[in-house]
Amino acid sequence: MSSPLKLLHKLGKRVWRSKGNIIIEEEEEDHNIDHNNDDDNQAVKMLRESLLQDQVGDDPNDDRHDFHTLLRFLHMRDYDIMKAKDSFIKHLKWREEFGVDAIAKEFKFVEFRDVQRFYPHGFHGRDRSGNPVYIERLGMIDLDGLLQVTTMERLVKHHVYEQEKTSRLRYPACTVAAGKKKKRIGTTTVVVDVKGLGTSSFSKQARYLFLEFQKIDSNYYPDTLNCLFIVNAGSGFRVLWKALKTFLDSHTAAKIQVLGGNYISKLIEFIDPSNLPSFLGGECLCSEHGGCMLSDKGPWNDPEILQLLKSGKHEEYYDSIQLPTVEEIWLSAQSTPDYKSGLLLGKEGDEDNNAPLSETIKQLQITAAEAEKRIRRTEVSLRETKHVLQRFSDQLKHFQMKLENSAKLKGS
Repeated sequence: MSSPLKLLHKLGKRVWRSKGNIIIEEEEEDHNIDHNNDDDNQAVKMLRESLLQDQVGDDPNDDRHDFHTLLRFLHMRDYDIMKAKDSFIKHLKWREEFGVDAIAKEFKFVEFRDVQRFYPHGFHGRDRSGNPVYIERLGMIDLDGLLQVTTMERLVKHHVYEQEKTSRLRYPACTVAAGKKKKRIGTTTVVVDVKGLGTSSFSKQARYLFLEFQKIDSNYYPDTLNCLFIVNAGSGFRVLWKALKTFLDSHTAAKIQVLGGNYISKLIEFIDPSNLPSFLGGECLCSEHGGCMLSDKGPWNDPEILQLLKSGKHEEYYDSIQLPTVEEIWLSAQSTPDYKSGLLLGKEGDEDNNAPLSETIKQLQITAAEAEKRIRRTEVSLRETKHVLQRFSDQLKHFQMKLENSAKLKGS
C-alpha cells in the first residue's frame, strides 16, 4: 500500500480498491465480525460479484463462499477487491489440490496421545471475550521423538484438520456460548510457551514445519488470530524471534506480544484463571482427561450446544438469544409487587399505573412478531421440502415406467 493510503488507514478510513478506483469510507476498528456493518456488506458484495463474473462462488450452499470467509480475505488484502479475489481463488485451488474437505471428514490422527509427549499442544477453553484459546508448549518439543511416532506429512494434515474443526465447529460453538446477539466468534487467542527454546532448537525440519504452518494459516485461514502471547521468552528465543518475525506479515506481527517470565498478570487480563492450565499459572488441571493438553476443553464439547448446531437452529439463536419468551414475561409480571395489588392492571384515572401493563404488552407483541417470523420461515421450508419430494416422486414414477416398458420389450 502506498504511503497516502497507509495514512488514510491510520486516520480511521477504510480504503477499497477495485479496477483502479479508490473508494474511501469511514472505518471503525472492531475485531468482532459484525454482519450488520454496512461497509463490510458493501465490500463483500463487490468481491462476490467479481468472483461470480469468473463463475466462482455461485453455489449458495457452499460455506467456503460465505460472508465471513470472504470478509477475512478482504481484511487480509486491506480491502483491495482484486487482490482479495486472487487470494481467495488460490485458496480454493489449494483446498481442492490438498483435499481439505476429505481431511476434514476422514482424517484420524490416531497417534495424537503419542504426539503430545513430544509436542504438547491443543485447545483449552475460551478467553474473556469468548474466543477459543489454543496453547503450545513449544519449548518442550522433541522433534526426533516426534518423528518416531508420526510424519511431517501427517503433522501438516493434522494442522489443517484442526483449522477446519475450528472454523466449522469451535467458532460456531463459541458464538452460541458467548450469548451475545449478532456477535460471531471468528478468531483464536494463542499462548505459546517457549521456555528452553533457542537457536539450536530451530533445525531444518523444525524450520520446514514452522514455515508450512505459517503459510497455511496466513494464506488459507487469514484473519483468524485474535492475539498471540509468547511467554517465558529468554535471550536465546529473542535472538531466534528476530529471524522468525521476518516470515510473518505485518497484520500478524502486530498481534503478537513477546513476554518474559512475568507474564501471568498480562495473560489473566485476557484469559480467566479457570481457563488457564496450572503450568501457565492458572487453576485448571483437567485431571480427568490426563492433562489440559489432552482435554480439548471448550463449548464445542457441550452436548446441548452440539445439538443446537447439528439441528441448524444456531442461526435463529443469534436472532433471539436476548428475547424473553412469553412465559418469562408473564412470570416476571406475576413476581412484581404491583401485580397482586392490582396496580399492574392499572386503576381508573391513574395513567402512571398503566406503564407496567404497557411494557408487558409491548414485550408480548415483540415475542409474538418473532414467533410469527419463525412460523413463516418454517412454512417456507416445508413448502420447499414438499416441492423436492414431489420432484423425487415424479422422477421415481418416470423410472418405474421406463423399467416396465423395458420389461415389456424384453418379454415380446
